[in-house]
Amino acid sequence: MSEARGGRSLVWLVTGAFLAACVVGAILQALVVIAVLRPMEARDARARAELAVAGIASAFAAAPGAPRGADLDTLLSRERVQHDLRPGVLVVRWNDGSRTTWPSEFDRLASHMLPESARTTDAVASELLARRRLDHDQRALGEVLALRRLARGPRPGEPTSPLLSSALGVLLVRLLVRRLRALEALAARIAAGDLSARVADPRHDEIGRVAGQLDRMAERLAFARDELETHEQQRRQLFADITHELATPLTSIRATAETLLDPGVPLSGDDRTRYLRGVLEESRRLDRLIRDLFELARLEAGATTLERERLDWAALVRNTIERFRPRVAAAGLSLALGNAPEEAWVLADGARLEQVLDNLLVNALRYVPPGGHVVLGLERNLAAVPGRWRLTVCDDGPGLPAEELPRVFERFYRSNNVRSNIARSNIAHGGSRGGTPRADGGSGLGLAIVREIVERHGGEVRARSVAPHGLAVVVELPAIA
Repeated sequence: MSEARGGRSLVWLVTGAFLAACVVGAILQALVVIAVLRPMEARDARARAELAVAGIASAFAAAPGAPRGADLDTLLSRERVQHDLRPGVLVVRWNDGSRTTWPSEFDRLASHMLPESARTTDAVASELLARRRLDHDQRALGEVLALRRLARGPRPGEPTSPLLSSALGVLLVRLLVRRLRALEALAARIAAGDLSARVADPRHDEIGRVAGQLDRMAERLAFARDELETHEQQRRQLFADITHELATPLTSIRATAETLLDPGVPLSGDDRTRYLRGVLEESRRLDRLIRDLFELARLEAGATTLERERLDWAALVRNTIERFRPRVAAAGLSLALGNAPEEAWVLADGARLEQVLDNLLVNALRYVPPGGHVVLGLERNLAAVPGRWRLTVCDDGPGLPAEELPRVFERFYRSNNVRSNIARSNIAHGGSRGGTPRADGGSGLGLAIVREIVERHGGEVRARSVAPHGLAVVVELPAIA
């Protein structure tokens, strides 16, 4: 909401532009009136006044007697209308000091408007446009004057400000329309599927903020589409991996069964026992694969409920190590607990944490050659906020290249390095004691299950290389008091 209210507003831009147009227009029109229109108007008014005064003087001279009363009013009115003296006042001033004015309502102001008087009102000034003596039978009767009533200061010329404001309004509208068309083009490109389109409007007004929101929307849509494509690719890869993993034991079982049923293949009792044991191992591998797939699917879908309780992780680690010692000893390896506190309390599902430890130890047993070492360590990560307990399962096996470390927790991930070759060799030739296999082939889902369980507990799991060779898997969980 704060972002929507920030920045400049177009209201102030448009208001300021029109105010500036009005000020500039008023100045320009005043200059035009003073420099051009006023002189032209003065010349035209003076010419009209001179014609009107000449006409009145001629009428006086041609009349048998000096017009008075209604005849004089008619004469003045006719001449004023005929010569369009607007604004203008006709005054007949007689020698005896009397005065006749047309229009008659200006009689009171006539004394102030006559040039002989220096007095003027606050709002009115006068200009003498024409003056002519009135003669009849060679006698001077008086004089006729044409005056113009002027307001102080220049009169505003109406067209200038509206025209300037209109021109500025057209310019502003064109600028705004151009920016709006850019938004329209962006929306059209996004609708057509081009999510790389951007407006990048640097302004912070209403249109600029809308453009920024559209750019961010396009970025989120592009990110969502990339994620969807990635998930679709992972789904296809998962189906391919599942098909391969299921086909391998099924192919082995079918080949063994065909061999046992073929009467042309001579088999001894020991051979039959060995073949049947292979069928049993492949069926067990198939069963583990199906169970792990089902377990991983339930974890990813959130269908498995965690029964969290206050748990001593250090005690769980010690119990798991004791439970694995016979299996580790049979494989010719050593298993030890390094640094570990007496207690490490976490809020977790005990069965799930035990599953995490089992999968990590089985993974180490599968890849570490005979004579190797597996060491577990548990310590408090004081750098994390809030505090976390950190479990490290470290082995001195062949390790993994740095570029493969982020992928070890993916489903059915297969490394192409010596670690995978050692695992296949251990499975094929057995361990060092009595021909017992070092480890089964696994389902390829153990570390993926570890990641899902740890992340559902609000923790983090990662892998790192150990010098000079080896692999360490680090699990961190939030600590409680």
